[in-house]
Parts: sequence; C-alpha cells; structure tokens
Amino acid sequence: MRNWAFLLVLLLGSTVAASAVDVNNNGNLTDDEFPIDPGTFVGNPDRDEIVYFPTSADTWTIYYYPYWWHVGDTVYGTHSVALGTVNHADLTVYLVTNSLTSGCGFVDIDFRIAGTTVGSFRILPEHGLGPINASFDFADKTPPFELRYYETNQVAGGCGSIVFDESGRNMISFSGGASPADHSTWGSIKALFE
Repeated sequence: MRNWAFLLVLLLGSTVAASAVDVNNNGNLTDDEFPIDPGTFVGNPDRDEIVYFPTSADTWTIYYYPYWWHVGDTVYGTHSVALGTVNHADLTVYLVTNSLTSGCGFVDIDFRIAGTTVGSFRILPEHGLGPINASFDFADKTPPFELRYYETNQVAGGCGSIVFDESGRNMISFSGGASPADHSTWGSIKALFE
C-alpha cells in the first residue's frame, strides 16, 4: 500500500513539474513563476506627516478679515509633527472666495517656518478655489514650530481679494527625519567606490 501511495505522489509531482512553464524566461522554473503579491505601501514612519493649516484654531491677523489683499495679512500657529526634523513641505491650499481680477489681481504668500521664509507662492484668478499646490525644500527644522502664511504684496484697488478656507481642508505634508541607515553589507560595497 505504501508503494502505491509513493507512486501516486511521484506521479502527481511529476505532472505539476511537467506542466511548469518558464514564464519570465530566466531558465528557472521554481519560486518566481507564480504571481507574487506585491503588497501595499503603508507609508514610511519618517516621512509624510500631515498638519492641517491654517484652520479656525490658528491666529488670523487680517486687515479686512477675512479678505486677503493687504501687505502683512497673516495667519500663524504652533504645530508639531512626529519627526525629529523636517526639510520638505507639500502645501495644499483651498479658498472659499477668489475674486481676483484677471490681468491685475494676485496675492503673493510667503510660507514661513519658525520665522524663516522657506518658500513663496502666488495665488491667481485662474486658481479658482483650489486646490493650490506648492512644494518646498529647506534646511532642517525641528518641531514644534510656528507655521505662517504672510502676504507680501498689496492687491491693486478693484483687483479683488481671496478668503482662505478655515474648515480644515488646507494641509501641509511634511517629510524629513533621519536619513535611512545603509544596510551594513551594502554600505561596505558602496564604500569601495567612494
């Protein structure tokens, strides 16, 4: 009886092997011929920390609140992220009003972290209500820090204004943190060529 069981296993095993095809033409019929689940990216804990800014909880100093058209209009607040340092920010801005006039209306905004301007962007009539996106790289900043949008131009009379959404739709995605450590073997190999 054991001989029949052994013969059956041998026959079934050889049938599977005989039907195997070298799908990727690498000369190997094992391990890599069947679909592999690529998995899903769930993010890197050292990157992509989101702060919702500005919101109604931040401090708004607007000459004719809520309409931005005056030099010095600003919103700021202290925020933190779970990173040791940050050195990149992706901004997404939404407006509830954009009455800027084509040809003369624009609002220049400085994005400041801890009092330092790390980038500037311009809001134009064609941006509508958003999203308005901007990305900036900068020297490492250590949270918590003050975030600030600061208007640097005066919109000419009759050329309109904007109103930021304060409901929590605006966000800043920060990245940075410690540099990933080299795998020791790979680090040794790279060192040979440096």
